[in-house]
Amino acid sequence: MAIKTKGVDNEEFLGFGEEAFRFLKGLTKNNDRDWFLPRKATFEQELQRPMLQLILAVESEMKKRKIPLLSKAKAPLSRIYRDIRFSANKSPYHTFVSGTLHKQGKKTAAGALYIHVGEKEHFAAVGFWQPERPVLTNWRLRMQAEPKAFLNMLKQLKGKNLSLDGGHSLQRMPRGFETEMDSTIGEYLRFQSFVIMHPLAKSDVMSAKLPQLVASFAADAKPLLDYGWAVPVTKPTVFLD
Repeated sequence: MAIKTKGVDNEEFLGFGEEAFRFLKGLTKNNDRDWFLPRKATFEQELQRPMLQLILAVESEMKKRKIPLLSKAKAPLSRIYRDIRFSANKSPYHTFVSGTLHKQGKKTAAGALYIHVGEKEHFAAVGFWQPERPVLTNWRLRMQAEPKAFLNMLKQLKGKNLSLDGGHSLQRMPRGFETEMDSTIGEYLRFQSFVIMHPLAKSDVMSAKLPQLVASFAADAKPLLDYGWAVPVTKPTVFLD
């Protein structure tokens, strides 16, 4: 279900309304076509349209701040429909609405800003989610070769009260980096994603000030983006595990 940007790009984001959360609560309890289809117009008006307005407003803020995170023109929002082909959960719909801004608007480019609004969980996230194995190896090789640069990036984030989310980490050190286990970067070499999470209150997502709030978070997290954008994307010759 793609939504056209034409006619929306000049609309002001005013915040998500209570009807959006009532819809998501209902969808959570009744995740099926019989419930969704008669209420599709509500979804489009109360969730899809404001999220698109939000993405475009955040994109405008990114341009002002000279941060190259742009929306993907043809599909700026995630689909409401779940891919259930290989999932045990056969519920057909996501119970949230979300959008992503990628570097230069290219989905294949590394580094992104993601915005998520659900019934109860709302957040923004910046970073590099599960890079391809060769790229992840290049992250680790750069960290190993220049640990001070990585630690300096972490220090800059800490100065903004931000830190990397270590939720997706290996239990053991990756092959070839075992000697770094007790080093200052040992913990981070086990990371499989380099992401900063920023929770949003319901009052935030209902506010017209949300684009500025999200843009300020992205600007604070820019040291991570700059570091990741400098990591080579060419295939390394070692340590692909």
